[in-house]
Amino acid sequence: MKQTIVRSLQIIALLVALALPSFAEESKRGFFEGNLLGGGRIVFFLQGNHALSAYIFDTAGHQASFAGGPLTDKGAFSLTTSAGATLAGNATSSTITAAFAGQNITATRVSSFGKSEELGGRFTATAVSDSGESLEVKIVIDAQQHIFLLAKNDTSVIGGFGNVTLTPAPTAAKAASSRGGGDDDPSPSPSPSASPGDDDHHGGHEFEDEDEQEDHDEDLHAEQFNATFTITLVTGETVTGNLTFSHGLLLGDFTLNGVVFHFRAPQESSENHLANISTRGFVNTGQGQLIGGFIITGGPKLVLIRAIGPSMAALGVNPVLANPKLELFQNGKSLALNDNWQNAANANQITATGLAPKNPNEATLLIRLEPGAYTTVVTGSDGGTGIALVEVYEIEHD
Repeated sequence: MKQTIVRSLQIIALLVALALPSFAEESKRGFFEGNLLGGGRIVFFLQGNHALSAYIFDTAGHQASFAGGPLTDKGAFSLTTSAGATLAGNATSSTITAAFAGQNITATRVSSFGKSEELGGRFTATAVSDSGESLEVKIVIDAQQHIFLLAKNDTSVIGGFGNVTLTPAPTAAKAASSRGGGDDDPSPSPSPSASPGDDDHHGGHEFEDEDEQEDHDEDLHAEQFNATFTITLVTGETVTGNLTFSHGLLLGDFTLNGVVFHFRAPQESSENHLANISTRGFVNTGQGQLIGGFIITGGPKLVLIRAIGPSMAALGVNPVLANPKLELFQNGKSLALNDNWQNAANANQITATGLAPKNPNEATLLIRLEPGAYTTVVTGSDGGTGIALVEVYEIEHD
């Protein structure tokens, strides 16, 4: 049965400051990747602002290892790897710097947007061969089609990295489209009045169960992929495999030293359910600001907030706010500010969401936020007045 789930993002008309979580802030959550000497790689997975996992692929030393531990409030960390080495440094929302094995490493945040963005995430499973051999595996796939694999048995850790080649599988929505039926994709164009967008539905999926397959075929938005991958281990061997991804579940196999291992792994990333909720009003000077509020629950979320004005003129709205300015607050503290969206430091990522405003004078924030309550404030950048629309989207990448 198809269920509407909007658990992650709740919108309120005005922010009620009582009972707000004091830890709400911009989230550092994400993948950070850097280079090691000799062609090696290091991947950090930062969970919220409090926990860090590191996967180290030391090609020069022919050794793979991993580490995990907490971050201080200021982002500092000191971890001990599975090989006994020390990995210490500091994390921000854009970079992680660390010292490791005499090297100074800078790992940068990997864009959430790319060809493999739907299956990007971390996957953990037990891989089992037909003869009963087993390996504990951790797989990281980023949106740029890079794949990193660590496998551990009782006595050793192996690992390597490579690339994924994707073949999108037909979804129910695409099948309906090919028959001339099905709903059109929702347009990102602003509406003259506040209106909710489509929900995105996710659920567990048993590939072997035809009844469950029929249930999930009702989900017109679920992305499904088939893929192959090739990984070169730090010890020089090549690992090849196959992947099938659907509804947040990764089924796969890989061949290691002539032995085929099979695994089944859930996607370890936020359960994002796309929501778009808007508020329209007249923006005046002084206390006549357009104010909206929203609460994030269930984990860090990547949200896009935009203030629309000039674009609504084509829809018959008059008078519009010609040059809206957008500011985001938490507990009275300003977290982010934007005037013209194309001037934003992450304007390319705003464009990649498909939700960039049509007019360059309109304002947008694309920001990853920790759980908590937030306030958006729209004013006229030049002191102007007029009707504006403030919208909040949850972006389905994190």
